[in-house]
Amino acid sequence: MNIKDEVLMDIAQLFLRCSDLIDYEWKEVTFVFEFGEGCTSNSGFLYDGEEITPAAASIEDEQLLLDNTLEQLREDIYQQCGEKFNQLLFQMENETKRFKIDFEFDDPKRWAITPSNMFEMREKLRPKFD
Repeated sequence: MNIKDEVLMDIAQLFLRCSDLIDYEWKEVTFVFEFGEGCTSNSGFLYDGEEITPAAASIEDEQLLLDNTLEQLREDIYQQCGEKFNQLLFQMENETKRFKIDFEFDDPKRWAITPSNMFEMREKLRPKFD
């Protein structure tokens, strides 16, 4: 799978435009996007030391821009390797703007955040940039 660095950098810039990242203090952030038949959902966490705040990735004045961009990435990857990812994991460190993007092709619930596992997942998904 070959994804151009510019594409990944553009995606990271879109995340930085999300309302929750603008409105709240954070040191690290995690978002999980889940892709279904014709729909996309996301949830995540803002980490500020020991303070953890649930978050969603949405750009206030362009509600569908991030979703559509990630759907296009999903389609581009499908064209390259014949598979569509079920989930996308985005993590970023605020100070350095380092980020990671990972894909899940097999287990559609690998990074799923639900009411019953929210406390477990917020620690499991905490970004580590060591």
